Amino acid sequence: MDFEKKFKENPEHYKKKLQKTQEIKLYKVNHFIFDFAGVMIESPNIISTLFEIINSDLGTNISKKDPYVSKLRRMMSSGRISSREFLEKIFEKYSPPSEKGEKCFPPKETIGDYYLDLWFNLYHQSTELYPEMEEIVMRLHDSGYTVSLLSNTYDIHAKSNELKGFFKLFDYVFLSHELGMRKPEIEKFKYVLKKLNANPEECIFIDDKLVNLVPARKLGLIAIHFVSFESFKGYLDAMGISNISEDMRKKIMEKYHFYKQSKKDYKHAKKEYKKLKSKYKKAKKKREPIKALQLKVRLSYKKKQYERSKEIYKKNKEMKKKELKRKIKLQMAPEEAC
Repeated sequence: MDFEKKFKENPEHYKKKLQKTQEIKLYKVNHFIFDFAGVMIESPNIISTLFEIINSDLGTNISKKDPYVSKLRRMMSSGRISSREFLEKIFEKYSPPSEKGEKCFPPKETIGDYYLDLWFNLYHQSTELYPEMEEIVMRLHDSGYTVSLLSNTYDIHAKSNELKGFFKLFDYVFLSHELGMRKPEIEKFKYVLKKLNANPEECIFIDDKLVNLVPARKLGLIAIHFVSFESFKGYLDAMGISNISEDMRKKIMEKYHFYKQSKKDYKHAKKEYKKLKSKYKKAKKKREPIKALQLKVRLSYKKKQYERSKEIYKKNKEMKKKELKRKIKLQMAPEEAC
């Protein structure tokens, strides 16, 4: 299913779907999956800057919004062409003609030694991790969660990110140009789930583009729309995990196991109580006073045990409902709202 095309055709339909409340079972969450540009770093507008320089140098009129350029960018982010091949195709199509009417192709060494290097340097010098997001990723990792990166990117950008050590923050790194798949292709999300050996409800996915959240929600992942760091903190607050301590996940799991054990104890006590009560009634019916009296004494103890386990279970059930299950609603920037 082409979610990108369908989203563009009817964005309001998908926005309404995305705004439906999501329930999170915190005790099931094992994975946080982050987008990169727009979430971990400011979205760089490097292609536009590069084209401005090329247009100024060569007298061309190349636009990032040109359908041909958009097509090439999709091919580049899915690894079908490299960044070098992208520039070669751009120059082949847009180089101005010479006086004889022939296109002036910049030498390939110029593309490699100048414009390709220029592109790399523009990106390399302008990208820095948001310190707040870097800290959150590190805290989640230290708390015991698997933290992954899922990014649509180009080989030239990935090279810079690798050199800067950005990818070392993550347990797993899934890059579109290496996988041959781009978000919002649903197959990419299926691939990631398979590699992580994870069920959708175990994963929280954070992305700044609404269209990428559509297939994630369809598969059952918890989808968070990154509008700003403050909005992301709001999501963490709503989930009750804004204070990401080293033992946060451990405490969540301890509470859940305590609830499960109390449920198990309650069911066992209830079964034992009903079983003994049935025996007591039978003894009375058969007019066996000594046996009935003995069973009555035991029944009194079992009843107290049953009632105590029931009370503990009810308290833990309420705790689970309030602390281990949360509901969130997708936030949108004002210009994105329906």
